[in-house]
Amino acid sequence: MRFSGQATESKGFATIEGWYLGETGQYLFNELEARVSPVLATTFGYYSLQLGCEGLAAALQESCRVKHQFTLGDIDRAAHIHANPAMLPIASDSVDLVILMHHLSNSSEPHAILREVFRVLIPEGKLVIIDFNPISLWGLRHFFQSWLEHVPFKGHFFTAKRIDDWMRLLGFDQHRHIRVGYQPPIQKPALIRHLSWLEKGMRKWLPVFGALNLMVYSKSISPLTPVRHRWVTRKLLPAKIARPSVGRGMKYDR
Repeated sequence: MRFSGQATESKGFATIEGWYLGETGQYLFNELEARVSPVLATTFGYYSLQLGCEGLAAALQESCRVKHQFTLGDIDRAAHIHANPAMLPIASDSVDLVILMHHLSNSSEPHAILREVFRVLIPEGKLVIIDFNPISLWGLRHFFQSWLEHVPFKGHFFTAKRIDDWMRLLGFDQHRHIRVGYQPPIQKPALIRHLSWLEKGMRKWLPVFGALNLMVYSKSISPLTPVRHRWVTRKLLPAKIARPSVGRGMKYDR
């Protein structure tokens, strides 16, 4: 999908959303959209919420079957809801789908955000996490250049295993883990086209080195199993009662 108002690769970007508007970002977004569409096409419900890359929500969720789609962002962003993502002003068990797109890696409170997401999702509600894979060429460049705070290599790239550990502790079940994008982390589209052989080789022989982790979870609610109370029957008196020795042989004892 093509976006209007594209940014040039030479000017740099203020946000990850702006980076996706450039030619290199669009190349990666097109593949991401193709991989996430089958997931969202089988997601139904009334409400969805996207945190991160709010301006890309309409394009990303084009195939989504959820009726009402909302975005959440800071007060200076063009979003439907302006609030702290660690304290969502949303009722518990009310949202069918939540998408976190490059939000955990750029947040100082990832654990609090995930707890809030778990709270607002309905039982068996779906959570989609999209973020850079640190075990990739993109992660390698982030390792050396994160201190420069340049988009898209700023923030903290979490491994899929670490995220999965957090999710299991909260009570999420993982359904799919898809790795997206194998082009080298170069901001020159012409050079990327010349290195297409590298992209094909990595896609075939090193699939774990995808640029993005696309992880799909559902909110698992364990049903409460009633435990039958084991009543203990107690007799008021023991079975055998010792007869008193005093008074034996008396009239009432006969």
